[in-house]
Amino acid sequence: MAQALPIFPLNTVLFPGVNVPLHVFEPRYRRLVSELLGPTLTRGELAGRDRSPRRFGVVWIELGHEVAATSSAQTAENPVGAPTLGGDVRLPRVSATGCTALVRNVRTYDDGRYDLVVEGGTRFTVDDLSEVDASSADVYPTASVSFLPEAAGPDAEEHAERVRALFEVYRERLSAAGLTPGTFVDPPKDPVPLSYALSEAVVLDQAEKQRLLEAEDAATRLAVLARFLRRENRIVHTPTLNTLPAGPFLNNGVSFN
Repeated sequence: MAQALPIFPLNTVLFPGVNVPLHVFEPRYRRLVSELLGPTLTRGELAGRDRSPRRFGVVWIELGHEVAATSSAQTAENPVGAPTLGGDVRLPRVSATGCTALVRNVRTYDDGRYDLVVEGGTRFTVDDLSEVDASSADVYPTASVSFLPEAAGPDAEEHAERVRALFEVYRERLSAAGLTPGTFVDPPKDPVPLSYALSEAVVLDQAEKQRLLEAEDAATRLAVLARFLRRENRIVHTPTLNTLPAGPFLNNGVSFN
């Protein structure tokens, strides 16, 4: 059954079970957060676990920027995943598969900005994405979404064992180069959360992470991740690692809208 969901486009792919910090300053998304949290929120810090769950949908930006852009151009078509918004205001082109974000921690500022920690919840597909009123900077998009099941898939345990072994090699080789992937000590045992935790931990470009998010089940995701890990293990094993871009390893993990 389709459900309505506020949508927050980001330059980061959000996976179920993964925590991501956000700094919210654009007016439309400040309004989104304010409406989710309600009028009883006081200034300062608040642990989201002390309140009922608040969620919105995160979709990866395929083309464009997190802050809404202006454009004098109009397009003839407006397919799902590539909305053009109003006369001269548009949001970026976004993916049609996303993940709900559950607000876990909040810090508010007197000027209306927010620092959030959100946790990935449930995957969804976008059935219909709203347009945004070009005359208002504080109108955020909403979508009709269908939530996706979380199946383990055939031979998931075997895929999980293979990926655990490849990831251990990956960690060892990065550690030898003075780098550390991920923030967890031990990967989860269950194939479904394992597939998401390692998809987040491995340094990949966002298009590859989106491909992992869209996999139909954990077994498929782990099989794709195994191919990525074999490639990354070859890369980090070469003596020219210090010539690779350092950006992904220096990222502080905070996403700005």
